[in-house]
Amino acid sequence: MRMSSSMLNDAAVNAMLQDQSLLARTQNQLASGQRVNSPADDPVAAVQILGLDNAGAQYQQYLANGQSAKTRLTLQEQALADATTTLQSIRDLVVQANGGTNNPADLKAIATRIGSLEQQLQSIGNRQDAQGDFLFSGYSAGVQPFVRSAGGSMAYVGDSGARSIQLDSGTAVQMGDPGSAIFMGVTTGNGTFGTAAGAGNTGTGVIDTGSVTNPSTWVAGQYTIRFTDATHWQVNDAAGNPVTDAGGNPVAGTYNGSSGSVSFNGIQVGISGAPAAGDSFTVVPSGRASVFDTLDKLVAGLASAAGGSAASARLSSALGGVLQQLDRASSQVSTVTSNVGARLALISSTATALNNQSTAVATQVSNLRDVDYVRATALYSQQYLALQAAQASYAQIGQLSLFKYL
Repeated sequence: MRMSSSMLNDAAVNAMLQDQSLLARTQNQLASGQRVNSPADDPVAAVQILGLDNAGAQYQQYLANGQSAKTRLTLQEQALADATTTLQSIRDLVVQANGGTNNPADLKAIATRIGSLEQQLQSIGNRQDAQGDFLFSGYSAGVQPFVRSAGGSMAYVGDSGARSIQLDSGTAVQMGDPGSAIFMGVTTGNGTFGTAAGAGNTGTGVIDTGSVTNPSTWVAGQYTIRFTDATHWQVNDAAGNPVTDAGGNPVAGTYNGSSGSVSFNGIQVGISGAPAAGDSFTVVPSGRASVFDTLDKLVAGLASAAGGSAASARLSSALGGVLQQLDRASSQVSTVTSNVGARLALISSTATALNNQSTAVATQVSNLRDVDYVRATALYSQQYLALQAAQASYAQIGQLSLFKYL
């Protein structure tokens, strides 16, 4: 094949342009610090980097999710701690009211203080985060959860849902708890049954909260312990029929005049003081009530408490039940607090793992993308010298002509 001068010239120019392109790419790598600036630099590495970048972005999103959940749960944890403190303050006042030395004015003053603490508890239940979302409204984050109804009772108007957020591909965490699960569904009595003194009692008898001695023989129902006289009692069911023991004998007994216990159907209750003839005490199955309803009744009872030993005895029986109710409410708050702590621990451990994974991904990306300055500098020098040599040769060849020899 005959090679013309123009063909040789074009080939030389193309070779120099290619050398310039290689030199420019190496120069760009040194300037940017990256070996792969476009897929053309290394197609295989570019695909790997894309996948790793996506994984790293996902890890960062999971870390942001965890931080968001941590912030909200920390606020909830503080609110629950404040609720526990408030309930304890109320309990202390109930113990004070049950001291037996208070007159009606003292009890009204205690009622006023408990009412203020109840308002404080409501405020805690209605706390919001920095975005204005209510902590205890469930999915209805924009709805104030605890409001007074037209009838004056406290109502929960949130929902029972609980929002969750992904911490990683296989782990989600609950970001909060609905207020209904914290303040509204508190088990009454001792968890099996509750006790109360009859509203018309004229003696000074006081009934305690009782206990279960044999769960297998407990028969849920409403029972009345009635004193036929100051020293004798019997137990009737809701229909007024005598309750019988395993032998078919009516459950009845003699009271020693100061204290004693009544046992039937696998339970036992204690009675102290001096009941009068006709006084009665009730035993009913445990139910559920909100802590606010309990406090409303407590405040009303203390504010309207009358003087006299009989009224004091009835109040003492009621306050014993309130103390147990407050303890169960505090226990319920404590359980939720423990769950929140466990979730915060999960967020922390997951974040540690994600940070480790993110660091490993960043290292892999660096190994694939970042330039080796020593190698690139040496290559740049080689390419620069090669380009200079090619340019010099081209210049010399371009000056060759037969006319110089004629």
